Amino acid sequence: MPAVLRSRIKAEDEGETEPKSSSPKAFGRRIKRRKRNSTDSENGEISGSDGYLEHSHGPVGNSRPFEMVGGVPSSLGVPEYSSTLTHPLSVKDSAVLYYSLVNSRKTWVRGEMFELYFTKAAKPVKDSAGATEAPAQAATIQMRDKMQKLCDCTMLGGPHTFPVRLFILKDEEMEKKWHDEQDMRKKEREEARRKVKEEKQRLAEMKKEMQQKKKQEREKLLQLRKENKAKGRVEQEVVKQRRKNDVKKQNEHQNLKRAGSIVSNSSTRRSPAPSSQSVTNPKMIANLNLMAQKDRKLNTLMGIVANGDATLEQVEEFKKFIEIAKNMPPPPGWTPPPQAVQQTERKDAHPSASNVEDRSSNKDEAATILSKDPEKERADEEDIKPTVKGEFKHSEGTAIKKEANSRRKKGDNSIQQAGNNSDEKSMHLTAFQQKYVHGAQIILEYTEYTTPRYLLPKNAIIEFVEDDGSFLLSWIIVHNDADIKRHRSKRIRELSKSLKSEEEKEELAKNYDVYSERGCPTPLYSPMTVKFTGIHPKFARILLNSVDPAEKVRKAMTTIMEIGTRLSGYNLWYQLDAYDDKDLAEKLRVKLNEHEEESKGRKHRQ
Repeated sequence: MPAVLRSRIKAEDEGETEPKSSSPKAFGRRIKRRKRNSTDSENGEISGSDGYLEHSHGPVGNSRPFEMVGGVPSSLGVPEYSSTLTHPLSVKDSAVLYYSLVNSRKTWVRGEMFELYFTKAAKPVKDSAGATEAPAQAATIQMRDKMQKLCDCTMLGGPHTFPVRLFILKDEEMEKKWHDEQDMRKKEREEARRKVKEEKQRLAEMKKEMQQKKKQEREKLLQLRKENKAKGRVEQEVVKQRRKNDVKKQNEHQNLKRAGSIVSNSSTRRSPAPSSQSVTNPKMIANLNLMAQKDRKLNTLMGIVANGDATLEQVEEFKKFIEIAKNMPPPPGWTPPPQAVQQTERKDAHPSASNVEDRSSNKDEAATILSKDPEKERADEEDIKPTVKGEFKHSEGTAIKKEANSRRKKGDNSIQQAGNNSDEKSMHLTAFQQKYVHGAQIILEYTEYTTPRYLLPKNAIIEFVEDDGSFLLSWIIVHNDADIKRHRSKRIRELSKSLKSEEEKEELAKNYDVYSERGCPTPLYSPMTVKFTGIHPKFARILLNSVDPAEKVRKAMTTIMEIGTRLSGYNLWYQLDAYDDKDLAEKLRVKLNEHEEESKGRKHRQ
């Protein structure tokens, strides 16, 4: 495909119109001018009031199908070699392609595409007295120190591949803003740490209080259980004693009744009943009958007791008589009857029903007492501690399990973290770079020509291409931007006269849209796109945030394209005629040889 030159056409000599003549004299003048222009271009000099390269304009001869633009044959139409060239040279022998590529690369490297920011002095400048101009040198060093290197990468622009170096331009306002933000974040972190510390302390105190409360509750519970058990034992003793007394009284009552019956049956006179220890003692009964014969009151009391009508006082009184009868010697001439002895033996062999009942009741009491055995009670008391200990063990076990799980998780993640540790470190930005994550001004330097450094446009759109990890930067070059800026400054000064405060003037300058002015020069523009490769992903945020907001950029681009004029392109003639264009082809080949020798000399010096 033919190459397209996006260049503005300007007359080489303003006010002079070159005749379209093919005379040798006119051709020689054009060759001299082209030689002068090409030499200026090689030296990096740009002529023209608007900063554009001046090009030779007009056809080389009346019969030539192209005109010289920027020192190379070009035409608006597509070249037709077979129909217009009688003896076409090869692309190599014509040397147009190679020469145009050299000029195009110089145009990129010497700053036609980007705004110049800084130029390094080749040598220290000296005055007439031979002294070095220290202020100028110091200013150069100061400007250079304001640029911090970001990375080395590769830029693709048009047909060219450039090794370049990117820098970050220091900005005092951004530095101050970043330090203020860091101070604020530091205060916030300190405040957060203070709150966390207070919260931990509060939780620790709450935990301590809860533990103390639980301890007190456990102690109260243990004390209450002890008191309840002690109270239960006292009550059981009281009940037991009461039962014993009831049984004892019941037995005594039955024995007394039985003794009264025996006395009434053995004699016509009633005799007192024996005691509970010897209810059928014949000696006591004999003595009691003897006493009843002598004491009428005792005889009546014995009858009441035998009938079961005696009160407690009467029973107690009758007990006294029994004791007296039991302690008295047997009556004179008394012998114990055989039946009494037999009954005594039988009772010893076969306990009475009351004794069975007593024993059964005693068994119940014994069972009750055994159920409340002191050893068992002590065991019950000891059961409380294991319960409490169990609760602590459960909580401690849960905590240990949680800690073990967390450690196990940490152990599982430690391998992955160790694997990603190097990647994370490689993604860390330096303290300086962190300041310019948003709003950085990027500086570009060509490795092959390090004298100037250029500003990357901020009024641009930058995109990240995930497939190859590259960045596309698109913007619009306004070729007559200097004229537009002069018009903008003039209009702002005129409009500022009616404003009094400095804030209003700053607001006007900030929001003034020069393209909305009717008298604004028509923008002459060309859309541009370059591609950056070899940039580490950690710098992606810096680059993506270095341009203006996308909505603002699109709005400005739309305005320029609506009111502006896009520069038309020219098609290169890669082939020339062997006879008609032999001088032009020879000159282009000579220039290429000179360029190669110059490049070899630069490489040798480096």
